[in-house]
Amino acid sequence: MTKQELFNLFNGLQSVSNLSGAKWAYAVAKNMAKLRSEVEALQKAYVASEEFVAYENQRLELAQKYSVKEKGKPKTIKVGGVEEYIIGDRDRFNQEFKKLQKKHKKAVDERKKQVDDFNEILKEEVEIDLHMIDSDYIPEGITPAQVSAIMLIISEKLDNSSNGKVK
Repeated sequence: MTKQELFNLFNGLQSVSNLSGAKWAYAVAKNMAKLRSEVEALQKAYVASEEFVAYENQRLELAQKYSVKEKGKPKTIKVGGVEEYIIGDRDRFNQEFKKLQKKHKKAVDERKKQVDDFNEILKEEVEIDLHMIDSDYIPEGITPAQVSAIMLIISEKLDNSSNGKVK
């Protein structure tokens, strides 16, 4: 499995960790324990530098400063699931934003490289002996999205009388 799949599985396991059933809880806890150190290493590799965080904070302040206000608060819209400020004076914003980018060029370039390197790390293969759980032990109330997120640990029984078809 890739490190991206490992990361996704860990998140999926977190989303179902509140569901009940002794065998279920054991499988979820055992797999989370097996994945935890790798996930923590990935999380540490993604942490932004203090310089980049300072740039990002100043970028947000700038966006708020030039955003359209509604009842005294910056107005936002969702674009592709991401909330963005609606900028009123685009020309002045762009002028100040270019200055900010120039001032923090090194931090921005380093962050871009860090993200690129991180994305390459996510493609790396890793071997982990997962604890499988029989599909019979999937708890009631689990959603299709939750099942999809943890499919790597679900095993299905084969019914010998059905010519290899899943029971």
